[in-house]
Amino acid sequence: MDKHRPDPKSHFESGGGAYADHRPSYPARLISDLVALTRAQDLCVDVGCGTGQLSVPMADHFANVVACDVSESQIAHASPHGKVAYHIAPAHRIPAKNATADLILAAQAAHWFDLNTFYPEVRRIAAPGAILALISYGVLYIDGPVSERFNAFYWDDLSPHWPAERRHVETKYAELPFPFEELHLEPVSIVRHWKLADFLGYLDTWSAVQAAKRKEAAAIVEAFYNDATQLWGDPEKQQRIEWPINTRIGRL
Repeated sequence: MDKHRPDPKSHFESGGGAYADHRPSYPARLISDLVALTRAQDLCVDVGCGTGQLSVPMADHFANVVACDVSESQIAHASPHGKVAYHIAPAHRIPAKNATADLILAAQAAHWFDLNTFYPEVRRIAAPGAILALISYGVLYIDGPVSERFNAFYWDDLSPHWPAERRHVETKYAELPFPFEELHLEPVSIVRHWKLADFLGYLDTWSAVQAAKRKEAAAIVEAFYNDATQLWGDPEKQQRIEWPINTRIGRL
């Protein structure tokens, strides 16, 4: 890793349980579209796998899945699956053999990587014609009266607390270098209908929220949570939430 880059595990080292409980899973269409691009389905490698949100569904399509994350907490809370082998490992030391991976994923993770060391690892493990997919889901849209207050919380209140790498999510990964033959998928989104507790639980997994609390700026988080509770009304009421998915897809 570049010695000047922050260690990504510092943002997620203690949050594996909350991440497993509150981060959304990926839509079936994204998964099927990625599988359709692959020439074989022997091995999928999920780098920066978190708690396995994408590793586990990929196991329904591949003979084996290798999933790795630099965070011990994430791996400790990962969803078990008989075909998924979890490892604590950084993106520049992927635990896979040379020329074996048919699909290499980095879901909501590539903006944390040192791409100068990650991409050579991708080339090392890639089988001929393998697919590399960098996936992120963007800033959420929420229906109802919480929307305006949420936008102010995200773009204004939390702005000083987001790590610099977050800008790549906001710019849909368009600014990331991507030296591969590029392919494109049809647009797809994650859509959920969440109660208030689900929504606030998800926000608590954000690195900026955790950073604000550590930097004695917890009042801005508490103020938003109080406002959201008032605007939501019945906490059991479900609100529609959508995250647009952005991808950079390449064939090696």
